[in-house]
Amino acid sequence: METQSPKPSQRAYLLADCNNFFVSCERVFRPDLEGSPVVVLSNNDGCVVARSAEVKALGVPMGSPFFKIQDLVRRHHIVCFSSNFDLYLDISQRVMKVLETLCEEVQVYSVDEAFMPMHGMHEQELMGLAFKIIKTVRNHVGVPLSIGIAPSRTLAKLASHHAKTHSENRSVYSVMQQGLRQRLLRENPISEIWGVGRRLNEQLQDEGIMTAWDLSLCDVPAMSKRYSVVLGRTIAELNGVDCVELEPPTTTQAQIMWSRTFKDRLTEPEDLCEAACNYAARAAEKLRALGRYARRISVGIRSSYFGNEPRYAASASLNLDYPTADTRTFLSATRQLVLQLYRPGIRYMKAEVLLSDFTDTRSFQSDLFVAVPSDEELKRSDQVMGTLDSLNAKKRDTVYLGAQMGLVKDKRFTNPEHFSRRYTTCLDELPEISG
Repeated sequence: METQSPKPSQRAYLLADCNNFFVSCERVFRPDLEGSPVVVLSNNDGCVVARSAEVKALGVPMGSPFFKIQDLVRRHHIVCFSSNFDLYLDISQRVMKVLETLCEEVQVYSVDEAFMPMHGMHEQELMGLAFKIIKTVRNHVGVPLSIGIAPSRTLAKLASHHAKTHSENRSVYSVMQQGLRQRLLRENPISEIWGVGRRLNEQLQDEGIMTAWDLSLCDVPAMSKRYSVVLGRTIAELNGVDCVELEPPTTTQAQIMWSRTFKDRLTEPEDLCEAACNYAARAAEKLRALGRYARRISVGIRSSYFGNEPRYAASASLNLDYPTADTRTFLSATRQLVLQLYRPGIRYMKAEVLLSDFTDTRSFQSDLFVAVPSDEELKRSDQVMGTLDSLNAKKRDTVYLGAQMGLVKDKRFTNPEHFSRRYTTCLDELPEISG
């Protein structure tokens, strides 16, 4: 193995990756669950979206339908949580703020990952900084991290995965040295490489490219021509060449979708309308938060893809007469579309609402057949929606419209059984200390 060069690196990346992030967020306020098997479930507890190391050791795959692991849950006393995204997003922001106090530049990649570019530092300095980051985040936020150190982002992601899965590394792994880089590539299949999806994985394996090391030996121009420029850059990155740039976060969201699976199957049109109207209300609230207006709404409903029951899936769209962010307009359109799509005799398991065709203003080209609201009516609409959002910001679902029929509080359609408190974002759910 090569000895460390005394020269500082020209460029290096630290990738901080929160371990089993959703599970770790739940454990922050439930330290008694450290070392216990824990899963976090999707909306309405449909499937597994996060697993503790103990659950992974039991062989539970990501995305497992919850009903299929009930026996394991009972046998191994697995603790289950429903997804608490308010909590997870707030903790993510706290982690990123801590990183920003320790590093000059932090490039947030996802809710649980961030790159930190470094210049002119020796490898030992990079390692020392990585351990300091892990300790500080653990002490200030309570979430464990793994950190990969490498001359490129692709290698850093691979190194962070190695740090996470090999406890002897104490959650930090550096491949700044050529020998360790080659070892990392030989030990990892191409499926672990950032940007290599299932289809590309199969295509490369058909060519006999099985490991990251195999891919790193490929000719960049030839693979770029045969597959894509992106794959060519990935190969260069595996060889330590820094050439992949993160896309800047977009500020112009093109659409908003709200979709949920029901706890119980729905068969009545009114129940289906209530569910879809609630999703439309959530989407409209998010639209107003962006300060935008929508001209188009789409609704989809479907039955389960499994079992012997009749299968049905349908969607429809409606172009609105003018750009709007008024929940009442969306609810009226949603109800119209659901009743248009509804078919009796079907047990519906999911609905979705999509808002699209956004504009930054209400300006539009009208015609003789469109009744355009007056300025006074639009002003009243803004006031009503602003009051609605203000009240619900203090406590969710304080006020809702008639078309929602209180569905958001109805346990037939949601399953709050495994839902933890929003400890950091809701005053009514702050942790309690008993004397």
